[in-house]
Parts: sequence; C-alpha cells; structure tokens
Amino acid sequence: MTKLFKPLLVAGLLLLGSAAAYADDAPAPAVAPAHKGWHMDPAKMEAMRAKHLQMLHDKLKIQPQQEAAWQTFTASMKHEKMAKPAMDDKATAPERMEQMMQRHQAEMQKHLDALKAFYAQLTPEQQKIMDHMHGPRGKMDHRGRPEGAPPANG
Repeated sequence: MTKLFKPLLVAGLLLLGSAAAYADDAPAPAVAPAHKGWHMDPAKMEAMRAKHLQMLHDKLKIQPQQEAAWQTFTASMKHEKMAKPAMDDKATAPERMEQMMQRHQAEMQKHLDALKAFYAQLTPEQQKIMDHMHGPRGKMDHRGRPEGAPPANG
C-alpha cells in the first residue's frame, strides 16, 4: 500500500496545482458588485431629487406668485455635467486644480444667486422653514438624531 501512496499523493498534488493555475487564469465572474461605491443610478438620483423638491414645495406652501422664483431655484439645483475643459498640456497641476475650482465656484455662485432670488420671494414663515431645513445640522446624539430633538414616538 505504501508503494501506491506516494504516486497517488504526487498525482493529487499535481492535479491541485494545475487546478489552482487554471483558476487564476479564469475570467472573473460577470456578477454585479454588491456595492457600487458612491455612484448611484442617475434615474434613482433624479427620482430622489424630485421627491425631495416636491416635499420642500409642499412644506413651504409655495404660492402662485412665487412659482417662477421656485422654478428658477430648482433649475439651478439640477446638477449639469460639466463639459470637459480643454486640457492645457503646459499647465501645472496647481494651475489645473485652480481652473477646476473656478468652474465649481461659478456653478455654486449660480446656485447662490437663484437661492437669494427665491428666498426674497418667501414670507417670513416660509423663510424660517427654509432656514431650518437647509441650515447646519448641528450635533447628533448617539441614535443619529439632532440633540434636543423630541423622541420619535411622542
């Protein structure tokens, strides 16, 4: 039996070694990753955005005379994919970053201008709601609720 054991052991190890080598060369399974990182389906993101804006519209009780400012405000909040700028091969990394920052700053200025115009159309009560909803969140307690918030069940 010992004469048979050694050749079987060698054959088994060779078989395992070749199977392992084959497994390394095999293509990765075409299974979608469970977590896609920070990328969300654009349709889902748009649906969430629309739901949030509708909730804000309802909470603020937007009046017909405020509707034009509301439309301008919501249009400014829609994220538009920035056109890829022409790359200057001679620009340094800090120069390219500064150009990118200026593009982002211009987009944020557009949002701010629309917010100011919309905010000016709001009544003092609506402004308080807007301030509360878009103000600093402050500290959270250990359950993820703002400090001083009433209990969820009453």
